[in-house]
Amino acid sequence: MAYPNIGRFQWCRPALVGLCVGLVCSQVWADVDQAVLEKAEALLKSGKAEETYRLLEPLELDGAGDPVYDYLLGTAALDSNRPSKASFVYERILAVAPGFVGVRADMGRAYFALGDFGRAKIEFESVLASQSLPPDLRRSVEQYAKAAQARSKNQRTVVSGYVEAGIGADTNIGSATALSSISLPAIGLYAPAPPTGQKTADSFSIVSVGAEINHQLTDQWGLYGGADYRRRAYQLYTESGYATLDSRAGVSYSGGDWLVRAGLTAGQYSLNQMRLRDTVGATLDWRLTVDTHSQWSLGGVYTDATYSDPATVTQNTQTSALTGGWLTSFSDGSAVFSLTGMLGMEKGVGGRDDGDRRFYGPRLTLQKNFNEKLGGYASLGATFSRYSGTNALYLLQREESLYDLALGVTWSGGSGFSLRPQFSAIRNTSNAALYAYDKNDFSVNIRFDF
Repeated sequence: MAYPNIGRFQWCRPALVGLCVGLVCSQVWADVDQAVLEKAEALLKSGKAEETYRLLEPLELDGAGDPVYDYLLGTAALDSNRPSKASFVYERILAVAPGFVGVRADMGRAYFALGDFGRAKIEFESVLASQSLPPDLRRSVEQYAKAAQARSKNQRTVVSGYVEAGIGADTNIGSATALSSISLPAIGLYAPAPPTGQKTADSFSIVSVGAEINHQLTDQWGLYGGADYRRRAYQLYTESGYATLDSRAGVSYSGGDWLVRAGLTAGQYSLNQMRLRDTVGATLDWRLTVDTHSQWSLGGVYTDATYSDPATVTQNTQTSALTGGWLTSFSDGSAVFSLTGMLGMEKGVGGRDDGDRRFYGPRLTLQKNFNEKLGGYASLGATFSRYSGTNALYLLQREESLYDLALGVTWSGGSGFSLRPQFSAIRNTSNAALYAYDKNDFSVNIRFDF
């Protein structure tokens, strides 16, 4: 039976091994050669669970009872689809060290794989009773516990959602130039008008709600659907307020260590309570868990954007993009680093004079949990664009570089409640001064997940 696709637990194996040795063993690697166990640990880290199991299983007569050996054997058994064997081995560890939450969580995974959802739920709830779990690890265990509860009641459908509200300040509500006058080759001197033609600041309030439903058809196949609504209202320039409504639906398939999701998307963008743009699209996403610490991903997206106002139909576009990424955890599993790359084409099908836009760029993201309640994140990205047509105002082909930075801190208060102050900065450079701008955004948000 396949595990639910909500991520593996990121335990620091060296720390767990050291704790096992310190509390249970008086002699390290007592019955099994140290070189063998070190090799087994290296194989597990590289995702070779089957090879690890074949290395350790013949040594069980000598190694059984040594928590280091047992932990490596149990993890290899679980990751090579031998949950019954894994549960038997984990029992040996918990019999003498019942307080190891890492082993208890893996025991829950083994029970889940065996279809014993009642006992799996008990193990996950025992782990959640620990006060020292990092927030991201706690969320992963909570998802497993929720899935186990649903399966124990013969439910294959899981629903989740959130409500979020906040206030903030925006230094450039229209993402516009800071220049008060610009010389344009085609028309001469031009004076952009605020609030959206020239850089203008304002404070705002935001509201967001969303939900997703996942239904498991079989142990491998599943269906998903969801929607998100976001609204930003400005205090002074109310006509610049906007809202987005995005929906998605699709199918997923789990192959054990890998997951594929394919779906359709639809969205609406409204400005000053008037529907301005509709989008429809398709997505394809593939993720591969390489080992307990890293994951690779590939994805593709297609989006068709149509403007409803006859004055803006020239901005209609069709966008295709490919993405690839790598994610890894470190610092005892409390930190996650990811690197992604993007390459795409935005076709100006509405006839805009700038023509098509080719774009590409990287993104770095770092998440860190400082304790069970407090975590933070940082994201840095860049997008480089070049247009194929000749801009009617500047009589040249536009080239732009957009850089963005996001920083945030999340405090989790329990029961799904969290508080998140966040800051973002955008800098767009262009060979056409009218399109160059900078923008800073700060907000404080309260969120409830259920």
